[in-house]
Parts: sequence; structure tokens; C-alpha cells
Amino acid sequence: MKRSRSLVLSLVAALAATLGAAWVALPAYAAGPTASFVKTADWGSGWEGKYTITNGGSATINGWSLAFDLPSGTTLGSYWDALLSSAGQRHTFTNRSWNGTIAPGASVSFGFLATGSGSPSGCQLNGAACGGGTPPTTPPPTH
Repeated sequence: MKRSRSLVLSLVAALAATLGAAWVALPAYAAGPTASFVKTADWGSGWEGKYTITNGGSATINGWSLAFDLPSGTTLGSYWDALLSSAGQRHTFTNRSWNGTIAPGASVSFGFLATGSGSPSGCQLNGAACGGGTPPTTPPPTH
């Protein structure tokens, strides 16, 4: 009986050591940058929107660009805390000189006003989906 208890304890210790080593050897998962959108106000004929860019990775982000489409009939008005360029219904916001650096775990936000009832779609942050993921391997089509 003493021998089988010793064997079981040895096996448990070996298993624990193996699992512990595997746990330490696993690579850390970095979520990377993400962007989330919320309508902060809606008055029927228009609304206020806000994007928050969060650095879920382990490296500092130095510069960001967030692009999205608005449906026909929805137009942008004023905006803040970002620079804007537009081509048709595709709108690209980029950082200002003072909010382009995002430390790991930190966030920055920008906002805008829009008229119409549509909402943003096709969001891309630095060329990747706003919810995270890998950048596309081919450039997006030009409009």
C-alpha cells in the first residue's frame, strides 16, 4: 500500500511539474488595439457618435487611423479630437499631434456629429478590423 501511495504521489508531482512548465511556456496573448463605437446622443434628425480606441497590446501605439462608412443619407458635421478626410461615404479619422501615442492599457476617444439615421459600418483601425484581428493582406479598394 505504501508503495502504491508513493507511486501515485510521484505521478501527481510529475504531472503538476509538466503542467506548470507548459503554463509558463505558453505565449502571452495580446489583444492588440480595438475601437468601439457608441451613439452618445440621438435627437431624431441627427446624433452624436464617439469612438474609443483602446490599446490592448503590450507595445505603445504611435499613431492611429480609423475609417468607416456611413450609409447614403447620413452625413458628418463637426468633429473633435481627431483629423478627418472623406471620400464619398468613407470617412477616415486620424490622431491629432497630442493623442497619437497610446500606452498599453490606455485609451483615447474622438467624437463627431452626424445628420440622418444611419450608423457607421466597415470600421477599420490601422488597417485591421476595429474589433481586433490581423490587418488585411490586400489594400482596400479605392472609391
